[in-house]
Amino acid sequence: MTRTSLIALGVLFLAGNAHAIEEQPESCRPKVAGSALALADDADQAQLQCDIDRAALIADRADVTFDSSNDPILRIVDTAAPSGAAYVYDIVDADGTMMLDARTVPVDSDTNTHIPLCRLQTQLPAPVASKVALSLLTTSDAGLPAYGAREKMVVNADGSRSYELLLASHDIITSIETTNGLKQFSRHSEATDIIAELNRSVIGVANFSDGWVCKSN
Repeated sequence: MTRTSLIALGVLFLAGNAHAIEEQPESCRPKVAGSALALADDADQAQLQCDIDRAALIADRADVTFDSSNDPILRIVDTAAPSGAAYVYDIVDADGTMMLDARTVPVDSDTNTHIPLCRLQTQLPAPVASKVALSLLTTSDAGLPAYGAREKMVVNADGSRSYELLLASHDIITSIETTNGLKQFSRHSEATDIIAELNRSVIGVANFSDGWVCKSN
């Protein structure tokens, strides 16, 4: 079963419960004096922390749901897949072989019975494994923003470029064990920088794999 099939299956499961509310960590909740994000001196840093904490909740739920605990060198958390589920993609170094452990996760613990619980465990293809290995060395660059701009470049008919804001929230959070320690990034799903391309490479492996195994919940 491919991830595309999982998305279709998830839509069916969610037909009677279309808009589950994701649990929000404290860093994402409004404060009495107003929004913590709006009042922060550095709004991007505040939003990044919110996204990191959201991803941690989802990853913890994946560990509990599948009775698993990974120590990944790369973790990607897709917080809002079209199926209504979130996805956790862990890359684990198994004696020099990079293995992908991907899991579907309900975005809200109360919707657990409405989401197909599926898992993929497979070896990364060599080209993607090479990208991951390179990211461990290159993404520690201080010039690489942790929180990516929520805008998309558009190439106009005359060849010029313009940018449009991405207002819909579809955040992907990436944690990488670089040579200089853990680095965490948040990108919109339509971003196009090197972090976004790394995300797409890993997620693409899962999208086209027929190795997904689903269980009753």
